[in-house]
Amino acid sequence: MVVVAEDDEANRVATGRFFERMGYDVVDAADGPAVLRIVASTPVDLVLLDLGLPGIDGTEVLASLRRSTEVPVIVCSGRDTEDARIRGLDLGADDYVVKPFSLPELEARVRAVLRRGAAQVHDETLDFGDLVVDRTARRVTVGGEPVELTRREFDLLAFLASAPGHVYSREELLEHVWGSTEAWQDRATVTEHIRRVRSKVERDPNQPRWIQTARGVGYRFDASGGGTENAPEGASRPGS
Repeated sequence: MVVVAEDDEANRVATGRFFERMGYDVVDAADGPAVLRIVASTPVDLVLLDLGLPGIDGTEVLASLRRSTEVPVIVCSGRDTEDARIRGLDLGADDYVVKPFSLPELEARVRAVLRRGAAQVHDETLDFGDLVVDRTARRVTVGGEPVELTRREFDLLAFLASAPGHVYSREELLEHVWGSTEAWQDRATVTEHIRRVRSKVERDPNQPRWIQTARGVGYRFDASGGGTENAPEGASRPGS
């Protein structure tokens, strides 16, 4: 079931009817509290979330959903600044679509998110000594202490840690972790998420042990935690 959360009735009805024609079960929500009630009481596959909802703002709805559920969320918003997109993704959105958008494109993104969720492997614990990534429980510990990561931060760390030593470009990470491309999402999204993950799992984010930068290429995970990496991008060149 897809939840269409939109305060504009015309847009809500048009989107709902389109997805019903595409074979989805649809329920709509006109405000923030309705979204939370539906997700709490009904098996939901994905939420299409407008940020300008009455009652409870969409950003608060997203934050609340991430505290209590893993349901995929695609933000559909007229807020088109880079800061707004990064904030939405940092709060745990699986994708961020700026209005106006075409409904076929939105449906393609829904399919990509659902496909990615179905393909994820959750039956493995990646143990690197000090750093443990439990993909079954979606939990990370450093030195035995739990580390709070957003949904996307966890997905990024788990993806890199599942293939130690392999260098992934930002474009590849956008494709594999976000299910997106440069045409839809800025590569800076990857850089910002790497910075945030490092700030939570590295003893010294400026001298990372685990997530290392391959200059001019992308990022790799070092299973040894050897700390042989140079300072990460952004340490000596802010804003890079």
